[in-house]
Amino acid sequence: MTDKQKTEDRIIIDQLGAILIILGIVQLCWGIYTAPKGQFKLNFGFLLCGLLILFGNMRIVSGVRWLAWLALAPAAIDLLAPFLLTPRRLLLTEIRLATFQFIAATLTSLVAFCAIILVIRRLGSAPVLAARVSAGRKLRDMRIPLALGVALAAFFQITAAVVLYGDNARKAEQMVAERMGPRYQYHTNFIGASYGDEKYVQATVQAWNENELLLIPVRWDQ
Repeated sequence: MTDKQKTEDRIIIDQLGAILIILGIVQLCWGIYTAPKGQFKLNFGFLLCGLLILFGNMRIVSGVRWLAWLALAPAAIDLLAPFLLTPRRLLLTEIRLATFQFIAATLTSLVAFCAIILVIRRLGSAPVLAARVSAGRKLRDMRIPLALGVALAAFFQITAAVVLYGDNARKAEQMVAERMGPRYQYHTNFIGASYGDEKYVQATVQAWNENELLLIPVRWDQ
């Protein structure tokens, strides 16, 4: 491998690391800005990957590429999930009544997906792969992490669908309906459970009509 080729692969890696660090900083600031009062939504994923790429060796760079292939399918599902799991009327109501929040959430998922594509393309470019071979490392079969990512994405989405349309979801919606009345339609968008000393189920139910879009928390003992 020539010095020019080595320089080219390093330029690609450094540029990608800088882009991910910038995205990571924006991601952190956005998480702090959008977090509920008194809470923090800190995601260090892009920032950490950028630092690893920028200062790591070829083994670490290859590991980041492997993780990007693993995250590809989950990121795609995360982008599409609101359109697949949310009832159509509720989705249209969210777009109409909470336009900014809907666009912001969609753009966040879209940026994450595009960043993963960028990592895959840049770290899979010919100069970087040639540098990996020159460093004495074998080229990995990326179909393995891709298949694992597809399996994980399918498992989590099937689980989410079962939970959000199961008996506990129906119970949560019934509890909210008894409180709010027939003026709203209801959809459970979160369910969690505690199995410690105090066993309970908690859920968040979206109540909506033509003019309102509400989030109602409920909880009951098991």
